[in-house]
Amino acid sequence: MTGRLDHNRLQQLKPKLESLAQQLTAMQPLLRQMHLLSSNAVSAAARAGSEGDAFRVLTQGIQELGQAIEHDLQQAQRLLKSMMQVDKRAELQRLLKKLAMTLSEMPQSVKKGDYLAICCAVEAAHASHHSDSFDSVATMLKQLVADCREQVAAQQESLDRLLSES
Repeated sequence: MTGRLDHNRLQQLKPKLESLAQQLTAMQPLLRQMHLLSSNAVSAAARAGSEGDAFRVLTQGIQELGQAIEHDLQQAQRLLKSMMQVDKRAELQRLLKKLAMTLSEMPQSVKKGDYLAICCAVEAAHASHHSDSFDSVATMLKQLVADCREQVAAQQESLDRLLSES
């Protein structure tokens, strides 16, 4: 074998690459919601004064989580774009491994989101005057994390199929 991808093989992989790219793009609205949620949570924590100090730290965690996921998504999208243009088997394999490493961070991010949602719920339970707004953030974050978990699972399945067929 010459090391070049044959045209038919590349044509077979392209729809799988495009499908994974679409799945990554589908996470963008979730990230926008997470950003909006963290912005609203910062405001809620500020209104709570000293009662919101611990909650404010959690909102920073939500912001960092969204940024980390967004960074991984952007990196994965760049790799997928590069894969669409590659014509050498070794280069495709290298990019696939890099993509797998990049996307392997996502399940950890989801677990961190679960942890943050639990901590937000605990803070809501301990808050007196601002428990409703804190609880709303916890509930919304929990749903966003569940939606991210579904997206990440679908991405992992697509990636596994892609890796097994390349």
